[in-house]
Order: sequence, then C-alpha cells, then structure tokens
Amino acid sequence: MRKLGVLTLAFALSASPLAAHVARAKSAGKSSGKAGKSAKAEKGGAIPPAEELSKLKAVRIGDPKGGVFSWGMTPDQVMTAARDSVEARYAPRLSAAAADPGKQQRIHDEREREIAAIKKSFTKFDGQKSGWDVSIIGPEFMQNNGEAVIVTKEDMWSRYFFFFENRLYKIFIAFNKDVVSGKSFVQFGQELSARYGTPKQVFRDEKVRGGMKRVLDHFAWGASAQDRMKLVDRSDFYGVYCLVLSDPNMEEQVIEKRKITNPQTENKDELVESITSSKGTRSDDNDDIIDRVTGHQVKKPGDEPKHGDVVVKMPKAPTPADVNAKETQSDFVPENDTKSEKKEGKEGKKEGKKGKGGVTDDLAL
Repeated sequence: MRKLGVLTLAFALSASPLAAHVARAKSAGKSSGKAGKSAKAEKGGAIPPAEELSKLKAVRIGDPKGGVFSWGMTPDQVMTAARDSVEARYAPRLSAAAADPGKQQRIHDEREREIAAIKKSFTKFDGQKSGWDVSIIGPEFMQNNGEAVIVTKEDMWSRYFFFFENRLYKIFIAFNKDVVSGKSFVQFGQELSARYGTPKQVFRDEKVRGGMKRVLDHFAWGASAQDRMKLVDRSDFYGVYCLVLSDPNMEEQVIEKRKITNPQTENKDELVESITSSKGTRSDDNDDIIDRVTGHQVKKPGDEPKHGDVVVKMPKAPTPADVNAKETQSDFVPENDTKSEKKEGKEGKKEGKKGKGGVTDDLAL
C-alpha cells in the first residue's frame, strides 16, 4: 500500500484510486489489439494535458501554484527557485524545533548542505570528462556544445535541469526505485498513459547473435508547441525509468549544433559502450579501488610491471690456438703442488656463489 501511495503522490494523481487508472490503461491496451497500441499511438501519441505537465515542471513537483520552471530560465534563476523550494520544505521542521535550539541548528545545517549541493552540481560540459559521462544522464548531453546541468535530489526522484547556451531546455526526472516498485517498463508506461494519454511506442533494432532483435526503446507523447515528453528505460544499469520533458524548438537547436560540433559521433551512452566494448579496456582508472583497499588486488593482463632487459653473459668461444695449447698441456698435478689445488678450490667456490642468486634465478618462464 505504501508503494502505491508513493506512486500516486509522485504523479500528483487525482483522488481516484490508482487501480482505476491502471484498469483504464489495461482496457485501452486491450482495445488496441495484441500490439498494445491505439490508433493515436500509431500516429504519434496523445498530447499530455498542459495542467499535468505544469505539475511535473513545478518548483515543488505536483504543486504548480508555488511556481514552475519555465523554458529559457538561466542557471541562476533555476538555482534560486530550487533554493526557495528547499527552504519552504524545511520551514515546518525548523518551526517545530523552535524550543530546541540545538535541534533547530542541526536542521538548519542540513538545509544549507542541501542548498550547497545544488550549487555545486552546476556543471558545464566544456570538454572535461567526468562521472557524468558514464552516469544515468550520459546520453542526454554532448561535450563542447554549450550545454550544462543542475541537479536537485528529493525523496522520490532526482531532477536534472539541462541548459543550452545558458537557457533551460530540458528536465530529466529519474524516479527512485520505490516509485518504480518492480513494474516492467511496459506496465509503467501504461500507468502513465492513464494520466497523460496513450503514448507512441518507439522501437529500435538491436544486434543479437544470429540477426537483429526489435526492442522497445521508449514511449513518446505527442509534442505541443511548448512541450515534448517521453519515458526512457534506464533499468538495465540503474533499475529505474525516467521522464524527459523538453522544449521542442530549443531541443532541435541543440541537435543541429551537435551535428556541427561533432558530426562523426553519435550521442551514445558511454557506460554501455565501456562495458560492451570489444577492446576490453578499463573505463575507469579506479574501477579496482575496492580490491586495492582490501589488499586483494588481482592483476589484469597487461597490468603486470615490465621487467628490464635481461642480459646473460655468454662464454667466449675458444680459438684454435687455445684448443692446441690445452691438448699439449698435462692433466697431471704433482702431489706437492698444493697451491694449484687451493687456487682451483677457491675458483670453484666463487663459481658456486655466482651461480646461486644470479640474474636469471627470478625470471619466470
């Protein structure tokens, strides 16, 4: 019941039970046949009601009366509105703790840390690679294209505000796992269709062994002059689904500039590319940090330290004169020639010591 309540709040649904919405979504699916698409979905998807989109763009999501984020806002304007939202959310707690100065100070510090995190999250994608490139928003931006992001995190979702040339043009809402509550991507899309209208199912071809496979890529609602919305699946790596709202006109400008900025590169998900790459290269220099900290590091092929060149001295080949001299030399050693025996004994010991612990002893074959 708690999960249903969370989902109801997340989408700012009306007083009617969620089950009724799901039932209407299922009946709509049945009426459209086995493909699960209605006539509107085939033509491009229903256009969501403007008042419902306002709830998603509200400064306090679900409550547009408190202000909304509008397309074209600057990063400073978005941060100011986000700060006001955080302060309004903490106001009841601070008021309730008025009789306990220590507790009130802790709540105040918590609020300030959250505001500081929003300010710190502002990132310009000016070519410097960072964790964002391999994150849940990796496919949503391109480096060196005048793009930037601000992040706000709440109990049931995180919102990513994307800017193009210092103007807000896209809001990416990543729902927490509690909101998804184990539903499949199709089921989640059906529940949203009960509120926003039936979307179009957009498929893509995916390479598999033995050919191609047609898979559902995202749900797309019809675009109005002001808004475009789609639902994307990020469950493979992150276990969540995400709503993406954007200004259609500005989004087209972003796409056109991306073609100029980097015409040879598609906007791919770098996390997926790093995992599925056939080269097998390490995507992150710190991906073995846990092994290093715990002392159980396992070297990967190519990571072993390189040894220096090993030089082994070869004995000098005897000359014909040396061979003839040895043949004429007697092997008999007189009994009283103790100096020669001692000398040979010393030389033998030296050779033995030299052979023990030599340069080739530690060489692994």
